[in-house]
Order: sequence, then structure tokens, then C-alpha cells
Amino acid sequence: MAVNTMEKKLAEYKCDTNEAICLKLVRFPEDVDDDGTTFHPEYSHQIFGDDEVAFGYKGLQIQLFYTAGNLSTLFKVKYSSRVTDTFDCVEPDEVEGKIREIVPAGFTCNTDDFISLLEKEANFKPFGTLLHTYTVHSEDAGELTYQIHKADITCPGFQEYHERLQTFLMWFIETASYIDADDDRWDFFFVFEKYNKDGETLYATVGYMTVYNYYVYPDKTRPRVSQMLILPPFQGEGHGAQLLEAVHRFYCNLPKVQDITAEDPSENYVKLRDYVLVKLCQGLPSFAADKLHLGFSAVMIKEAQDKLKINKKHARRVYEILRLRATDMSDEEKAREYRLEVKKRLFGPYRKNQRELTKMRKCLRPEELVSHMGQMDTQTQHEELEKSYQVVVEDYRRIIERIATQA
Repeated sequence: MAVNTMEKKLAEYKCDTNEAICLKLVRFPEDVDDDGTTFHPEYSHQIFGDDEVAFGYKGLQIQLFYTAGNLSTLFKVKYSSRVTDTFDCVEPDEVEGKIREIVPAGFTCNTDDFISLLEKEANFKPFGTLLHTYTVHSEDAGELTYQIHKADITCPGFQEYHERLQTFLMWFIETASYIDADDDRWDFFFVFEKYNKDGETLYATVGYMTVYNYYVYPDKTRPRVSQMLILPPFQGEGHGAQLLEAVHRFYCNLPKVQDITAEDPSENYVKLRDYVLVKLCQGLPSFAADKLHLGFSAVMIKEAQDKLKINKKHARRVYEILRLRATDMSDEEKAREYRLEVKKRLFGPYRKNQRELTKMRKCLRPEELVSHMGQMDTQTQHEELEKSYQVVVEDYRRIIERIATQA
């Protein structure tokens, strides 16, 4: 009974680290105490384990506040009580040490010192070369102006800034890892918001993308998107699409670029990429509405590759989306043609399974072959194919709707 009572008391000292970690991008001194400017991680397992729990504290709050532009950092750990104050034999987790492992040196632990750093924000200017400027309408603030810049490691002060920025990856990308920014094959693209403070123009960090340039024999490169993050206060405003489109247009102008890919893309990234590539391709002659019903062609592949650095696989998805937009799905015959066209691509993995099964017949014992054949039941294949088709078309429709709203 005493053990259960002790367990209950100790349970009070467990904290959800996704709630305990308080992130903030600070523009004005009053933002520091404004809970409305606080946001929290989606993930903290890379620092605090799969349970995303810190033990040993009541009312734990881990403050990681950043100045909006330069990302100068305030780091503080606060709590109402600690387990060692009550239970001598139990040690709390080393919360502060875990955070120090990922936050680069140079942060302050003093709130007044941090607020004084806001006065230097006017000196912060975006790194690198301006690629694109765009505006977004806000009901609260009217027209807001954003800039996309390309930078590299040669920019003064960039290395330190990037080290502070990439700390956000740990909280918002599930399998994030830091990169070796010293490698000159990395390109960095940033989104900044321009805003006014006391009559001066300042810049706030919105998000960024890292791209690694791989060598392709004999004289080409293949830029591969490694990381992309729009910070939570700016999500849902279209900045990801603006950034990805600007990056594509930048590489399209480089003759030595073969095509642009992504490393282990998330589902959300694939949807964003589909949207951006459809926007870019819909103006190409080979993707005109009157050509789509003729099927996916070598001309489409070549034009997408030559003009927009889009590879065959991605061009195929663009074709399917544009063909869906151009198809009257209430016409049974046209809908059937479209369905078969998409399923023909989706059936690829099943065809591969059949080829593997043919090879297996030559080397597996009968009981082993039966086991593998059971996994590839034809009826199951058809059902899975139909499910895949419905999911794909649903995603395609969302992209078509989004493009229609932007027209």
C-alpha cells in the first residue's frame, strides 16, 4: 500500500515535455510575457525519449525564446517544485543538460539581457541574395511583405545564425538531424518577413530549406532537398509553396542541374511539391488540356525535364493531376479511362511482386511458395489497388481545388 502511495506522489512529478517546452519568436519586449505568442513542439522524443516525459518537476517550463530576426536565444528552466526537495532518494532528470546539448553556445539565461538584445535587431539583415518578394494579406496587419533569399556558408555571421535556426528541427521534424554546414555543396534558402518597428524596417525569420548538390556523371548536379521548415507562427499562410517554387525557379536557370529531388520526403512535402509542380507545368505546351487525354508522353517527360528540371516520376504525377482536372468524371467512359491510366502506374509494385514470385518458383520449397503466394492473393491486390487509387484521387482533388482558389 505504501508503495502505491509513493508511486502516486512521484507521478505528480512527471511532465509532458511537448507542453513544458515553450518556444517564442520575440519582436517586442511585451511579447516575452504574452502567452499568445508562445508555441510548443510537435516532437521532443529525440531529447527526452519516446515517452516525451521529464521526471522530477512540478510545473516545469522550459523557455526557449528567440529574437525574431537574428534568433538570439533566451534559455531558462522554471518549476514550482523539484522531487529532491521532498524525496531524498530520487533524482530528477537532467533537463537543463539535455537542452544544452542542442542549443549552441551564446544564449543568455537572463530575461533583461535578452530584452536588451531586441535593440540590436535593427542591425540584422537577411543573408545572401534576394530571389523573390511576395505579399500576403492579413486581416489584422493588412499587406505583409516577405522575401526569399539564397545564402551559403561564406556569408558573414551565417554559420552562427544557422546553428541557432536548426534547433527548431528537433521540435518539428520527427527524424531530424543537424547537418555539416561547412560542406560547400549545401545551399540554404530562407524566408523573411519585413516589418516596421519605431519607423525602422526589421526582418523576422519565417522558415528555411536546405538543399545538397549531388554530382551526376558526367557534368551535371542533382539538388536534393534535405530539410524544409516553416516556423509554426507562419504556417498555413502559403509560405512553403512560395519557398519551394522560388527554389525550383532558381535551379531551373542553372544549365548544369539535371533535376530536383527530395531526401525521404514526408507526406505533407509530397502534397506541397505536387501543388507547386502542377502550377509550374500547367503552362507548358505538352501539358495543355487537349493533349492530356492522349496519355503520358515522352514529350511531356522531356519538356518537364528541360524547362523545369522535373524528373519523370514527378512529371507523371503532374500529368495525372492535370488530366483529372480536364476530365469530366461524370462521363462513365472518360472516368474509366482515367481510372485505368492511374491504376496502371499504381500496379507497378504488384507487377514487381509477380516477377519475384516467378523467380521464387525456381528456388523455394512448395510450402514456402504457398506462403508467399498467400501474401500476393489476386483479390487482395485488386482491393488494395482500388484503395490506393481512391486515396490518390482524393489528394489530387485537393490540389486542384487549391489551384482554383489561387487563380
